[in-house]
Amino acid sequence: MKVVFNSFPIALRMIFKNPINLMLALFPTLIALSLYVFTIVAILKNSDYLGVMAQSYLPNQDTAGWVGKILTALFVLFIFLIMSWTFVLMVGIISAPFNSMLSARIEKILIGKNVDNDKKRTLKEVFTGVGQTFKDEFQKIFLIVLLTIIAFILNLFPFFYPLGAFILATLLAVQFVDYSWSRNNICFFDCLKDVFRNIIPYSGAGLIFLIMITVPIINSMVPAFATSYFTVLWLQRQNKLKSP
Repeated sequence: MKVVFNSFPIALRMIFKNPINLMLALFPTLIALSLYVFTIVAILKNSDYLGVMAQSYLPNQDTAGWVGKILTALFVLFIFLIMSWTFVLMVGIISAPFNSMLSARIEKILIGKNVDNDKKRTLKEVFTGVGQTFKDEFQKIFLIVLLTIIAFILNLFPFFYPLGAFILATLLAVQFVDYSWSRNNICFFDCLKDVFRNIIPYSGAGLIFLIMITVPIINSMVPAFATSYFTVLWLQRQNKLKSP
C-alpha cells in the first residue's frame, strides 16, 4: 500500500507544476460550472411564471404572490440539490477528452519524453480526439452500469456493504487506469490481469477518491486529480516511472 500514498504528491506536482496540465484539469470544471450558473440565472429570470401560475389558483393576489415566491425558492433549492448530485458526473463526462490528453502528457513527462507546451496545439488535439474518446467511453458503459447495479443491490443489505464499497472503489479506479490501458493498446484480458494483479492498490486508492467525491468543491477536481493519480500509479506498478 506504500505505493498508493507515494503516488499522491507526484500526481499533484504533475498538475500544478505544468501550466498546460493545470489548464486541462480546470477547463472541464469551468465549463460545467458555467452550464449550472446559466441554468440558475435562467430559472431566476423566469421566476415570475410561478407567481402567475399561483394567481390562477388563488383569488387573493397577495397570497398568490407569497405562494409564488415560496415555490420559486423551493424550485431553486431543488435545482441546487440536483447540481450537488450531478456536478461530479457532469464534470466527468465533459472532462473525458481533456483527461485523455492530461494522462498522455503526464505519462510522457514521467517516462522522460518531451511534451508540447503549445496551448493552442494542445486544445486542438483535445477537440480533434473528442469523437474517438467518447466512442471509447461509451463502449465501457455496459460493464460499468452492470457493476454499478450489482454494487447498488449489495448495498441494500448491510452485511454486503463492504463488498459493495469494494466493487465501487475498484470500478472508479478502472475508469481512470483505462486511459493508460487504451493509450498503450492493452487488450481486454491483459487489462483484467492488471486489475487482479493490482487489486489492492487500485481498490484502496479508489476508496480514497470515493470519499473525496463526497466533499464539496474538492469533488469538482476529482476527475482531473484521479486521472493524474492513476496514471502515476499505473506507471509505478509497471515499473516505468522515472523521477519527474
